[in-house]
Amino acid sequence: MAGGLVEAKGAPVQAEAGAARRILPAGVHRVVADQTIDGDLQLQPGAVLDIAAGATLRVLGEFAAPVARVFTGGGRVDLNQSRTPHAHPEWWGAAPGNGAVDSLPALAACLAAHPVLHLLAADYFLSDTWVIERPFVRVSGAGFRGTVAGAGTRLVMTNGTADVLRVGPARRPRMVNDYPQNIVVTGIALCRSAPVAGNPANPPAGMRAQFLLFARFEEISAAEHGIGFVARGLVRSQMSNCVAFRSIPGTQRGAPWRGFFLDGTQAIGLAGGNASLFLTDCNATIGGDPALGDNVGLLLEGAFADSFITNFETAGPATGIRVDGQTAEIGGRARDGHVNLHLHMPVIDQCGAIGIDIRDTSPQALIDISDPYVAAAPSAQAAIQCVAQRGAISIQGGQLVGGTNSRSGGHAAGLLARDSAGVQVNGLKILEHVAPVVLDRCQGFAVQAWVGASRDMRAPAASLRQCGRGSVALLLGYGRPAYSAGVELDTESRRIRIDASGLDDAALLGGADSRVRIGNRPAAQARTADIVIEGA
Repeated sequence: MAGGLVEAKGAPVQAEAGAARRILPAGVHRVVADQTIDGDLQLQPGAVLDIAAGATLRVLGEFAAPVARVFTGGGRVDLNQSRTPHAHPEWWGAAPGNGAVDSLPALAACLAAHPVLHLLAADYFLSDTWVIERPFVRVSGAGFRGTVAGAGTRLVMTNGTADVLRVGPARRPRMVNDYPQNIVVTGIALCRSAPVAGNPANPPAGMRAQFLLFARFEEISAAEHGIGFVARGLVRSQMSNCVAFRSIPGTQRGAPWRGFFLDGTQAIGLAGGNASLFLTDCNATIGGDPALGDNVGLLLEGAFADSFITNFETAGPATGIRVDGQTAEIGGRARDGHVNLHLHMPVIDQCGAIGIDIRDTSPQALIDISDPYVAAAPSAQAAIQCVAQRGAISIQGGQLVGGTNSRSGGHAAGLLARDSAGVQVNGLKILEHVAPVVLDRCQGFAVQAWVGASRDMRAPAASLRQCGRGSVALLLGYGRPAYSAGVELDTESRRIRIDASGLDDAALLGGADSRVRIGNRPAAQARTADIVIEGA
């Protein structure tokens, strides 16, 4: 090394013939002042570089060393402009598999020294949150969803109150273009060795990603946290094949849980709390008996604009997907913050309360749901629910399966809408629900759906109460009597169009007289002002 700034204890530095490569043998080699190495630097097993406080060792060629501790001292290492393909935190003292060693300082030092960090298939124990704020970096593990050491890469938080990983700054930068950008994290399991503790209103997360531009998170699992993943202020960013899981109780029974939380409660200077956030092939699952209170697989809260959710799957959470517009809380932001939400092909299996729950949206809300699948558990109340949905929502296609619920004595609705407007349904298939379609105080709706049941449900296929300016067209039939009526309206409903041509009399307990009932009477015997019935 030029300049004589390295003091070696052991054999002298050797140079390969004809190559600008320096080889350090076993022993301690001290760097006492700033030094730049233009060529390659190779450390043989047992070699250690002890860098004095205030000194920086900069390598511009390739740095090669065993995956073990090779850097000591209070100085810095800079491999950022080197030809080294990636760095290992073990070089700074990370101790995979050793729960007695805090690997957090080594992880931080490694990422400061090189933009690409590789983790082994092992457990790295952390005493506090690992923060990644540096732009243009990539952190890669050896696989996610591991449950034992060596099964992929696991970051293990050793306390119950801290987030495992925070990606992004603690405070929002002034301009979106000032957000850290091009951060990629892949192939890691975020775990916790202590039960979730602390304030249930602000529980610890597996990953908290915030104020980022062009970020990508792929194949990351988050197990046993208060929240699996938090997304706030993510712009043109992606989460792909990420998994949230909970099976162990926290210190406070009955605490809430969210698999994924898309936080739109804070203004970021854009329409939504995130902007062009793509959530693809992600999953939230509950197993065992974690003693949770309100638990939701995916929660979008506040300004949810510009969110694109594809193939999101849940198994076990009480509510699969909840969209809570919080119109009063976010005020004028609701006008532009409640548009451009797309839920494509969600799979909600065995929801214990609500499959997809849409609530409290503004008159400007625009929501598209396409090809949903919802299977209702015995305790479920509804497969799809809209409450105070004031804008426009469309449900295109999809399957709502209620056999598990109805066979166990449940009374789940397939589609339940209350105090809502602009509900548009086309091609929805509703099977074995006691109450397939329930509309209560709804305005400006259009529902076209197929309803089937193979046994006596003793309820109308569609029930309307105090509704106006809407239309209902059902295809009803399953070869045997099942429902008490095709469409049942109260006498307070007005300006309703019913297409009864798709109602099979054989599927109605009362036959043809039960196709449409108004005020508990066949439509032909009831006053039908403002009620238009076709195909009766």
